Amino acid sequence: MTDGGRDGVAARKAALRGSAKASLAAVTPERRAAASADAAARARARPEWRGAELVLAFLSMPSEIDTSPAIEAALADGKRVAVPRIDGDDIAFVELSPGWRDWPRDRWDIPAPPAEAPAVRPAEIAGLATLALVPGLAFDRSGGRLGRGKGFYDRFLASVAASRPAAAARSPSSAAPFVAIGYGYESQIVDSVPTDERDLPLDGLALGRI
Repeated sequence: MTDGGRDGVAARKAALRGSAKASLAAVTPERRAAASADAAARARARPEWRGAELVLAFLSMPSEIDTSPAIEAALADGKRVAVPRIDGDDIAFVELSPGWRDWPRDRWDIPAPPAEAPAVRPAEIAGLATLALVPGLAFDRSGGRLGRGKGFYDRFLASVAASRPAAAARSPSSAAPFVAIGYGYESQIVDSVPTDERDLPLDGLALGRI
């Protein structure tokens, strides 16, 4: 992609981020609660959920869909659940501990995993049947996702993808399924999300009705 093409994509992303954030800010608490329960039910109904050993979830900003219903469903189904922690320019996933709701909140009002908690390594994730619930500001039905511009999830998904060939080389059965789905509101669907070569496509969506 040329610099001009990349600049054009960046401008379209910026415009879409602005409108998407305004739309999210307008969701009432009542609509958020109903949509969050609906999204969790949709995720739980996916065939990948049944076989997943590990669910990667995010802990929600107040303006995002609430992932608590999906997290509680995963724990009730006996699955391991891990959530992201920002480590420098990347995210690492930390397994939930029983007191996760009491973790101190960060500047985005999100419970922050303890710095000393060990992360689940991408190579370990590559060996587990995993369903990742991925946040975004906007999604399309072709797998496009608009994030907040930091690239955390694209780099993480790329690291897992890079670990899978190594796992398969060690043992043909050790590279377990990894499915990444967009998780949010149905109102976040757009016709087409502007993307470039750094944006990795998702495998599906689980979106709650507002």
